[in-house]
Amino acid sequence: MTVDFDSLQEAAQGLGEDITTHDKAGLNDLSTAHLREQADARDELYDFVDGLWDKTKADVPDAGARDEYAGLAGLRDLALVLRDNAHEVLDARED
Repeated sequence: MTVDFDSLQEAAQGLGEDITTHDKAGLNDLSTAHLREQADARDELYDFVDGLWDKTKADVPDAGARDEYAGLAGLRDLALVLRDNAHEVLDARED
């Protein structure tokens, strides 16, 4: 399947937006201890994918404009949304 970079990345961003309400509701149902575990796991996922993206950009300077790297860029965007959701819920709970 061939999908251009912008549309795949936009699809991942749209998915992140679409699931945020449901994701935060599920996170709110967790105990504080489990919410912290979820935030830590999402930090690890984002850091891993972000590291892959950084390495890709170092190896392929124009990766951000090449369709074959769109999936990785989109996954990074989605992982960021998931990480941010967990931290927003945790921060609100700890205030």
